[in-house]
Amino acid sequence: MTRSKKIFLGILSVMPIILTIGLLIYLFTGFIPQMVTLDQQYGNNVPPMAVLSNVFGFVLYAIILSLFHLGLLIYFIIHAINNKAVKSEERIIWILVFIFVSTVGFIIYWAIRIWPDEKKEEPLPSSNFVRID
Repeated sequence: MTRSKKIFLGILSVMPIILTIGLLIYLFTGFIPQMVTLDQQYGNNVPPMAVLSNVFGFVLYAIILSLFHLGLLIYFIIHAINNKAVKSEERIIWILVFIFVSTVGFIIYWAIRIWPDEKKEEPLPSSNFVRID
């Protein structure tokens, strides 16, 4: 894998955390204040369309984030399975890490298994000495 692809994959690995922070910022600075404003303006008789228009952006952002995360999950599971440098016992551990720790697991796997250059096995140096018995 080229260095630019590794960097791009590293950026994609961190993106779910950044997007989740963005979702939380939107939740606390945009969505909740709008809902409080609607409650103050209409009381218990908030029109459904007003609520749906505010909920739509939040739900759309969450769906996009979920699909992005699912795509990364599938990619990293396939990469761990096909990576010849990963032992079979370790593959199972990586898959469980991806499922249970998800985004943090993506970053750790990228840092340990993708970013470092693959070490090529060099043949043992041949002996230049002539044995005399």
